[in-house]
Amino acid sequence: MLYTNSEVSVLVQAAANELTKFHGDVFTLFLAWLRATTKTRYNKDFIMEKRYTMEDTNGAYEFDEYLNLMYFLFNEDYIEENDMYAKAAKSKNYTDTWLFLSLHFICSLRYTDLVRIYHPDIADSPEEVIRRIQEDEFTDNEARMVLLSVTQRLCMLPFTPSKTATHAGIGSAKFHIPTSCEVHFGKLFALAEAHWRLAGRVEESLIRKITTYEDITRYMGEEIGELFLESDFRSRSATKSYLQVIYLLSDEVLGEKGPRLKGYILAALARSHKGSYGEFATTTFEYLKDAKLSGLTPEFVAFELLERGVLSSVTSMLLKMITEDGYNNLSVKNQTALIKAVGLTPFEIESTVAMIEQGSKNAKLVVKEVISSGADILTTLHNLGNGDAFSKEPECLCLRTAMGRSCPYAERRQCVGCQYEVNTKATLYLLISEYNRYYDLYSKVTDPLEKNKYKRLATEVALPKLSEMLSGIKENYGEDVFQEYENFLKENLSQ
Repeated sequence: MLYTNSEVSVLVQAAANELTKFHGDVFTLFLAWLRATTKTRYNKDFIMEKRYTMEDTNGAYEFDEYLNLMYFLFNEDYIEENDMYAKAAKSKNYTDTWLFLSLHFICSLRYTDLVRIYHPDIADSPEEVIRRIQEDEFTDNEARMVLLSVTQRLCMLPFTPSKTATHAGIGSAKFHIPTSCEVHFGKLFALAEAHWRLAGRVEESLIRKITTYEDITRYMGEEIGELFLESDFRSRSATKSYLQVIYLLSDEVLGEKGPRLKGYILAALARSHKGSYGEFATTTFEYLKDAKLSGLTPEFVAFELLERGVLSSVTSMLLKMITEDGYNNLSVKNQTALIKAVGLTPFEIESTVAMIEQGSKNAKLVVKEVISSGADILTTLHNLGNGDAFSKEPECLCLRTAMGRSCPYAERRQCVGCQYEVNTKATLYLLISEYNRYYDLYSKVTDPLEKNKYKRLATEVALPKLSEMLSGIKENYGEDVFQEYENFLKENLSQ
């Protein structure tokens, strides 16, 4: 090789600016092998330094460091092998550290905003919650209800980020928990609240800032603590990683024109992956590479939609179309399973099923509009699953913004009832609370007209929508997810 030391140094510097550390190491190892096996004008070996190091107080964490900590905090197998929930049940410090670190992997909120997250509701006494989680008796749906008490308050009482609180026209802080992580965060919030109450509520905030190597090691053990041996955990760097690392990875693995993903997708992968960290890291790269090499695949987009909690007949129809499977009408058995569970008369069931079928017809009209508009279906669904389709209300998404178009009803202040409304888990939870409210009012009022009004609201508004969403879950995400949601509904609907 005819390059001199200085010329090779320029090449290595250019590679450092363009490549990830892994590919940079491959390049420098090649240069070293070339010098060892052939005659070269350069006589030095080169080492690729990290783009960001633990000592860099302003930079994002290196991807491998970020992914490693994510695996320790989220992976279900690792958590089970190390009895982490049992340890958290025994120790407030363990719980607080685990929750504080975990939050940095599903949102980009600064610490000044994390401490403003609302306290959850727990159904049992603090002692009973701790005991049941320690003995693995706390159900998944109970964990989801604890988390729901937090996310619902954030929807109803949103707050703007502290840094921009003095500016006008700033959107509310975004806090989304991917579906795969709901039970995990539900348990952590339940434990944190229980410990907080037993400690005498010495602090107003539920979230504690725990960042030093000494504290993390003392509270969670050496394996996790040693990640911060060189430098304490930094919220700012973790926030930058959440915002940047997926983009850096996308540029390298997916290419500049690859789909842009949200950081919480990695947390969802870490939570649901089975196996060691090395297998998880390899799987993550391959998963993202497959998304690029095949384009946005229906399977990839369906995973995004599930993690975002999208529950809509429109998305179900669009997914079936792009998989060359014609839309199948919802079976009456599936439509009426939930309705029968709450004890309606045959006439009420028939009326409700008719309304569900009308909803399907309306959804078909919207699907036809999407197709005739020329919008790319997979990209539109990706925008919904990636959270890039905001509406005027936090409980739902908007098909129009997912298509890159503006709202045709600028004068409206809400999205409920709009044909472009895309339901999510938040819509489902809102409908459950509304159904229960109607049921409670129906039970209390004595006036026949009032009773009939609340009964009609429950049976002709809330239940048909709930049943439609339940059928959409089965169509999009399969029997296991369907059973989880069906059990959740049965446990939480007033009867």
